[in-house]
Amino acid sequence: MPRDFYDDITSGGLPVLQIVGFKDSGKTTLACKIIASLANDGLKVGSAKHDAHRFQLDEPRTDSSKHLMHGSVETVLTSNTATRWMRQEPTSLSEIAEMLYGRVDILIAEGFKSAHYPKVALIRETDQMEELLQEASDVRLWISWLNPKKLSDHREVNPQDYNAPIISIHDEETVLNSIHTLAMSLLSPDVKS
Repeated sequence: MPRDFYDDITSGGLPVLQIVGFKDSGKTTLACKIIASLANDGLKVGSAKHDAHRFQLDEPRTDSSKHLMHGSVETVLTSNTATRWMRQEPTSLSEIAEMLYGRVDILIAEGFKSAHYPKVALIRETDQMEELLQEASDVRLWISWLNPKKLSDHREVNPQDYNAPIISIHDEETVLNSIHTLAMSLLSPDVKS
């Protein structure tokens, strides 16, 4: 049975940082930049992406797809250079974190809004903040596509109400530094050194 989020925190489980937002908010671009930044620091970074659409596990007519079509619940395809794990059922973020525990230093997860890990949330409009808060918990940082003046003009947007800083995506250096600092704060002291 997969460990619960709170068990991961207390037992020193794999640190997970989620990048969440609605379609076309820049999640993948931001995830790739933070993965590169952490990898450049010498960390072993794992990543996971939740796809809201159905995707094809493997090319039709390949041997591994035949295994799945004939009843295999999970199929592993491996070669001298790579491995792909295929499963015909959804996998929770906590299960993914458990599978990667001990193999990577941190997991950057794109999506999985309802999972209970620290999050960076991207918004294009102010009303998306409220929508995301209905679906997501533990937002530690908001990244906004709105320019800071437009954002501050909205009376309903008060950073204290959202319990996390709001940064303009146009200030790329601050965005990356803030996320990098957040990610590093999740690591255990032995990994940071």
